[in-house]
Amino acid sequence: MRKIILSSLLIIVLCACAKNDNYTAPVFPIEKELKGACLSSDLLFSYAYDMCVDNDFIYVLALADNKWVQVYDKHTGEHLGAFVGQGQGPGEVSVGESMTLERTDRCLSVYDQAQRRLVTYRISKDGIPMLSFEKDMNLINLEGAVRNVWPLKNSYLVNGQLGEQDGTPKRFQLWNEKEIVATYNKFPVEAREQQLTFLSPKVCFSPSLDKMATGILYGGILEIFQLSDKSISLEGIHKFYEPKVSLGTGNINPDSGMKYGFSSMCATDDLIYTVLVGDEDPNKLNHISVFDWEGNAMIKYCTEQLVFKLACMEEEEGKLYALTFEPAKGFSLYLYNVQ
Repeated sequence: MRKIILSSLLIIVLCACAKNDNYTAPVFPIEKELKGACLSSDLLFSYAYDMCVDNDFIYVLALADNKWVQVYDKHTGEHLGAFVGQGQGPGEVSVGESMTLERTDRCLSVYDQAQRRLVTYRISKDGIPMLSFEKDMNLINLEGAVRNVWPLKNSYLVNGQLGEQDGTPKRFQLWNEKEIVATYNKFPVEAREQQLTFLSPKVCFSPSLDKMATGILYGGILEIFQLSDKSISLEGIHKFYEPKVSLGTGNINPDSGMKYGFSSMCATDDLIYTVLVGDEDPNKLNHISVFDWEGNAMIKYCTEQLVFKLACMEEEEGKLYALTFEPAKGFSLYLYNVQ
């Protein structure tokens, strides 16, 4: 009997060890301090949802004076204009959720979560930038919820609940404006409350749009996907911090001791730049953690500023544009050289 009890205890211990080993904080072989150059300070908005950059401008999705897109000179930080009015009319956005820049065609798309439509603008430059309404794609008639939409080469990646509703959470669908051509609805966790933390992940794409990385804020799990216009395939899962959460009244609540994960990310074809909190305090945003597309931890930079959003360009190797935040000063634009 004693042998049975000891054997049972050994199995429990081994299982517990295996579970703990599932989550391992990333170890960066290089850690260094990173100084940044302030391009512009005291930006006049209270919250920012997204940012991106091209050869000339920095675009910030943030509502100010009833305009959703704020445009800045990427070299001087000068505010050059505000575009995309708040509203429900043609070319207007009610609630902006994300922003996608297509540099080759010089188009900027904003997903309006309230109206379930992707609104696209043409970028023109004649001394100062101009955004002119090009088209919108209405998803209001699609069955299910649409949390976010990103244009790919010849299709769209939808974060939502498209298709037949069976009560189970759904994650990603590829949609070609006529039908769903591929889905990915698996989760790296089994508990329902933990699965819900994956429904609003931080997302970034390689410039070639054939790779996608996602990271959750509640806990820290990095997933890497291979993309085409007809398929979504998982390439790797990297578990850093367990999503220890419980469900409140319509909310996800972190349990005591949970460490927060990813609050922002952007990517080149070689590297994924992230703001990985790694702390029980969600406001510890003063690290930029770099991974390769196999999920290997490469380098961690410690910044003096709290980094709120990140953007980069493949052609500008080693340059990161950041939206930073200080409680006393508000938002600022910074340039970091990470070479």
